[in-house]
Amino acid sequence: MRIVAAFVALLLVLTGCGSDREDRFARPGVPKTSPSGKFVAHAESASEVRVTDRNGGDVFRKSYEYATSSRADAIGVVWLSKQDQLWVLVPGDTSERIEPGPDGVWTATKAELPGEITRLG
Repeated sequence: MRIVAAFVALLLVLTGCGSDREDRFARPGVPKTSPSGKFVAHAESASEVRVTDRNGGDVFRKSYEYATSSRADAIGVVWLSKQDQLWVLVPGDTSERIEPGPDGVWTATKAELPGEITRLG
């Protein structure tokens, strides 16, 4: 029984269970693919977000330097789990939802965070 429990504990550690937040957030050098697989979120720096299509073409880019220049905090960049909707968490400011409109143009809109994102910590 102890061997089974140890094996299960090892599997949880190796699969990253419990580190969902780190796994879902894009960081500089660690882009994250959207749920559809069609887009990629890049945290270009502690204050810049870029979204590309799967071929690397830019579809959206925005700097949040105004919100981070006087703080040590960086922005958080994370996809909603079931749709191509990117959320940018700006420290000390409102958060923004980034998504394509009916015309396919990606825009950022200030919005309240959905529960799924606030639960990530």
